[in-house]
Amino acid sequence: AENASLRAKDLTIQLLTFSKGGEPIRKTESIPAILKETADFVLRGSNITSSFTIAGDLKYADIDRSQIGQVVHNIILNARQAMPAGGYISISAENAMVDGKGSVNVKPGEYVRISIADQGVGIPANYLSKIFDPYFTTKSEGSGLGLAVSYSIIRNHDGCINVKSEPGGGTVIDLYSPASDSEPEPEQDRDSRREPGRFN
Repeated sequence: AENASLRAKDLTIQLLTFSKGGEPIRKTESIPAILKETADFVLRGSNITSSFTIAGDLKYADIDRSQIGQVVHNIILNARQAMPAGGYISISAENAMVDGKGSVNVKPGEYVRISIADQGVGIPANYLSKIFDPYFTTKSEGSGLGLAVSYSIIRNHDGCINVKSEPGGGTVIDLYSPASDSEPEPEQDRDSRREPGRFN
């Protein structure tokens, strides 16, 4: 009953994000903090370990923290489900200059690139073009919304998602989000603007 309730909660969040169009409320945020917090949460109690490679000069990004956290959650959860026997998930983040050419379908400029690589069963070539379609899933218990919602969120952030995979060879998902030259607002400044007596 508890598992069913948690799954229903997750599905409800996915449906709400998908139906609303998910217009992001952006603030300048630290990407590594989101990656580590989300990976720790999704992989807790599993037989999968994660490793992180974060560029020392990684830029911040103007993002909706909750929405990008949901994207990372969906991708790591898929990776976990693709490795029932356990394994490793490699997560990296680096600055990337995009020139508008090649497979990265975004405007030219500076981006933060997040790569999440697993050692799972991989995705057959005939499925790769369908994985972002709403309700498409190869899992008996899947909703088919996780990657569709993730795609929508990233596009609403003016970024993109690229996927590389082959059966038995694991999957690598790259997320591109525009970089920011700003720095996160100090937490005390955020708190000072909250109205007394209200929960935010």
